[in-house]
Amino acid sequence: MRKRTPRNPVPVPNVKPKDDLMYQVRRYKVITPLFGGGVQPGKPDPVTIVRGTEIRGQLRFWWRATRGGQFNGDLDAMRHAEEAIWGSVAAEGKAGPSKVTVEVIEWRRGEEWNRVPRGRGRLVHIAHPSSRYSYVAFPLREEQGSVWQDIEFTLKITYRRRDENVQVAGHKLSLADELEAASWAWETFGGIGARTRRGFGALHLVDVDGEPQSLVQPDRMRRHILDNLRKYVVQGSWPDGVPHLRQNMRFVVTSRFSDADCAWKHLFQSLEKFRQARWPDAHGSPFGRSKWPEPDEIRRFTNMHSPDHKPTHPVRKFPRGYFGLPIVFQFKDEESGDPPKTILEGREVERFASRLILRPLAVQNGAVGLAAVLQGPQDPPGGYVLKRQQDGAVIASVDANLTRKESAQIKPLDGKTDVIEAFLTMLRKS
Repeated sequence: MRKRTPRNPVPVPNVKPKDDLMYQVRRYKVITPLFGGGVQPGKPDPVTIVRGTEIRGQLRFWWRATRGGQFNGDLDAMRHAEEAIWGSVAAEGKAGPSKVTVEVIEWRRGEEWNRVPRGRGRLVHIAHPSSRYSYVAFPLREEQGSVWQDIEFTLKITYRRRDENVQVAGHKLSLADELEAASWAWETFGGIGARTRRGFGALHLVDVDGEPQSLVQPDRMRRHILDNLRKYVVQGSWPDGVPHLRQNMRFVVTSRFSDADCAWKHLFQSLEKFRQARWPDAHGSPFGRSKWPEPDEIRRFTNMHSPDHKPTHPVRKFPRGYFGLPIVFQFKDEESGDPPKTILEGREVERFASRLILRPLAVQNGAVGLAAVLQGPQDPPGGYVLKRQQDGAVIASVDANLTRKESAQIKPLDGKTDVIEAFLTMLRKS
């Protein structure tokens, strides 16, 4: 493969192909900042900014998301096929080591990107409340952690010729087909590092085995994704609880922006506007009371409210739980009587990943934004609970499901009971 010499290059191992091996070399640019990705959660690896073990895990997830439906809902059969391809812990009846080797053979580390312009030449930390990225970078706020940009890497995927056809659970699988599907889904909907579902670590495939990959025209990106969903996502039934893609999945592609950063900001700022919709206050400021029911319901559960914020919202639900957990609720008027910090979590799990994916995609002359919805459970196991942050005590069991009457009383939903669909509708109009 013809190699591009990066700035501050990392030495490339002397890898020689063997006759019994099949391999493919794929080169990537990371078109949004990398959040985390190292051994320590939320922090990049101090030596290898992109790790092959992390990428293997990503490919494994997207294999389930694209190919797990070919076993018609049989969890054991899907698991056996997954282990036959991606490996398992050595044990009796287990497949053992993976048939697939995933190596990062070249990378460009890029640059740390902690401070961003705020205006008038001032710089603030990316997670600072006044940063344009604050809404997606807020997990870095307390630790003042870092993200990295301008990262490039080359990936080599290898397997033995004799392993090309995998017989498992009555199915004959082609490794080439299974890997191609997983790779496409990872490149289109996933990324590297943490918070990829909010656009960090988004990928652009530059070339395969040295052959440049042409960019799609902006107005053809939706058709391009639909064609590949039909090509790579199997028809069938997935086991309960397994997030996956569908050939007819819901997604929105925005119009073209000048670059990936602009497309990304449009996506997450649109989500911020939707999720934090407020009424104007008495002085005309746009930061009045929330149009959503959760704050008033927390005031009711805790029997606490400031003099100006008596609970009035008619709906007694927590619909924004559909966007993922946990959600921290903090009231600015706590000193005046509003409740202290509370957290919305799952009863059986603290974290429940969002089904909504936001990320930019590189196209000719710029980038477009993609908002897509994974198939899978919309509620966490056991439902939702509201807790006090201070001691973790459960305040109440709550519900996120809305009736049509309730959705009509929540202004941002415009009568839709599906909160994520209401956001997609808003995005289509923006």
